[in-house]
Amino acid sequence: MKLLRFLGLFGIVVVVSVADVSAQDAPPPNVDAILKEIEALEQKQLQGKNAQQRAIYAQIQAAAASPSAAGNFFSKATEEVNFAGKKDAVQGYIAWKKSHADLLRSREMQTALMLHLRYLMLAMQRKDMEKPETQLPAIMQYVKDVIESDKVFRNASVPMEEVRGLLDKPLNASVMAQWMRLGEWLPEEKTWEGRPGFVPGILEKNVRSILREKKDPQLVATWDLEMQLVADRITNARGEYKEDEFNQVTRPRLQFKQALDMIVVGQPNRALTQMIALIRTSPAHPDFPTWVAKIRERVKPPAPPASAAPAPVEPEASATPAS
Repeated sequence: MKLLRFLGLFGIVVVVSVADVSAQDAPPPNVDAILKEIEALEQKQLQGKNAQQRAIYAQIQAAAASPSAAGNFFSKATEEVNFAGKKDAVQGYIAWKKSHADLLRSREMQTALMLHLRYLMLAMQRKDMEKPETQLPAIMQYVKDVIESDKVFRNASVPMEEVRGLLDKPLNASVMAQWMRLGEWLPEEKTWEGRPGFVPGILEKNVRSILREKKDPQLVATWDLEMQLVADRITNARGEYKEDEFNQVTRPRLQFKQALDMIVVGQPNRALTQMIALIRTSPAHPDFPTWVAKIRERVKPPAPPASAAPAPVEPEASATPAS
């Protein structure tokens, strides 16, 4: 195929063959050099992400250093996420801050903010952690502080919707996480409890999963901690549980799960004793059939080993008289 071009006023005809243009490839690349360059770029990209993560963590750590710093961080995040780029953003943010002045100064809000920021840091630390068991003391201290914070929230002097939201909603739903774009720096929900104030989930996902793997006897005590928390919240009329439901359904259910974990840590006899006590005292429990099936699995005698089939008897070779 030919392409004709007419140039100028002199009628010069230039004939270019399209086939000629594409007939030859470029020289072969230096594969070793390309691979080295890719490796260097990957390393540079990883270093950049690590530096970004450290910078974000440092900002959150600074915000968690004091209640006033936490309040300022929250206010700035709210401004950037909820008001920036919108019509009348400045006036809207000023009005929001004025209406929230008492709340931001309150002990309840400051307590929730400090806990939220601590949990953000724990989550960022856990992401891709090689030995998550090293984080257990910090998580257990955090759990105890969440439980202790109930005393602060018990007789609240401010509206609690936003305060509770900091602890009851997942981390990635908060304006602080959105402002910092923390999505990729947080662990997956299946391995990490996302709600900073949901103690049962924190104990199950962040603590028990590790203790079970290690068969650590401390596993059993985590159930006592959870049951005590629920009982205390009922006593203090938190409204999350009803006393009858807790005593008749929730506590026995938790006790049976505790018994299963006793087996995990090598206490099968103690576990069986607790299971038997539960079916005796809670025969109307909705989990009763499941409990009985589990107990039968534990006490059912093992099937006798199959008797080995007798070895076939080889017929005696007949003597052949020598000829």
